[in-house]
Amino acid sequence: MNTNMKNLTRYTLEKTSFQGWRVCVSRQGVMFTKYFPDKLYNGEEGALEAATAVRDEILSRVAAESLNARKIMQEMKHKHCGRKKRKRK
Repeated sequence: MNTNMKNLTRYTLEKTSFQGWRVCVSRQGVMFTKYFPDKLYNGEEGALEAATAVRDEILSRVAAESLNARKIMQEMKHKHCGRKKRKRK
């Protein structure tokens, strides 16, 4: 299991109806939060890998361009958390 768990939280059925990992990163007043359910990522390890990859992408981009952190956080929210429109029947 990953030793660096910063910005990652595990949710289990004992605590909530959701079971999986959550990424939460906040920079310059913009918060990025995304949930990675075990069911969609083939179990706890798959969800952790996906959550860690997104977290690492965000943190590396912000570190490389710290002056544009707000803009980067907005882009990452749009890229990873954008809602998909459903077709009406």
